[in-house]
Amino acid sequence: MSTVILLLVGAAWLAVLVPPLVRSRINGSPSNSVSNFRRQLHSLESAGGRYPQGQLRSMARPLAPSGRPATRAPQGQLGGLTGALVRPQGQRVHRPAGYVSPQALVRQRRQNVVVGLAITVVVTLFLAFTTGSQAFVMLFGASLIALVVYCYVLVQLRVRRDNERYYNQFRRR
Repeated sequence: MSTVILLLVGAAWLAVLVPPLVRSRINGSPSNSVSNFRRQLHSLESAGGRYPQGQLRSMARPLAPSGRPATRAPQGQLGGLTGALVRPQGQRVHRPAGYVSPQALVRQRRQNVVVGLAITVVVTLFLAFTTGSQAFVMLFGASLIALVVYCYVLVQLRVRRDNERYYNQFRRR
């Protein structure tokens, strides 16, 4: 009887605590927003020394004169666009404020899977110790094996990606 009561209490705790935790991880938890802010701040800092002040002034006030004569691109080459509107080759393309790269989405999804598997391991370990049920012990073993295998797969993906980057360095030269 005490095992059933303990299982009901554990299920109630899971039903109350797990959905808000998962929802906060998916919908931009405070740690996620802090990391997004730091990433955006770093990109702004790295782009700070790249633009001369005159160019920044012309981007901030496109209708105000910048103190130097405006240059026009040849009519046939760019379709009549002025030089202030055309981005020179090799400059970085600016993304909208809410833009998240596909690599960041993949990284976030993998992180969510690892956290979910780790929570499953901890919960099943707790239930295995408190109930002494053989089913929870086997469920704990299966979830632990799943976590270890997933981490191994992630390590192999990182090694493959690093090897491709290393080989690509020598292929280009």
